[in-house]
Amino acid sequence: MKSITTRTAIITLEKENFVRMTMREDVYLDLKDMKDNHLAEQKIASYKPHVILIDTRNSSMSSDEARKYTSSDEPTKYRLALAILFKDLSGRIGANSLINIYQPKVLTEKFEKESEAIKWLDDILSNYLK
Repeated sequence: MKSITTRTAIITLEKENFVRMTMREDVYLDLKDMKDNHLAEQKIASYKPHVILIDTRNSSMSSDEARKYTSSDEPTKYRLALAILFKDLSGRIGANSLINIYQPKVLTEKFEKESEAIKWLDDILSNYLK
């Protein structure tokens, strides 16, 4: 399995067109970190359309500037959909903030259960590949 490690995340190509970004434990992402992660995501997906599962269960936090960037054109241009995996109330609040305030340009959903997130992304990917 192909992977790239940045200061704040491990980005893995789980299968063709399916990327997982696992946030490292207790990290705070600034704009540079977010750009580094998105560049690694695009690179590992070979700059092709893909879905992404971002696992924030390790309690990552990000700056306002970083959250704005993650919903902009540059990091979303190859994304088909984004699933945010969280484990607690602070994770739910962070995911809700991204979805409701920053309004990503791609389908975005939050999940507590990894299996549900993967199924949702697989369904989107299957429809795209038809």
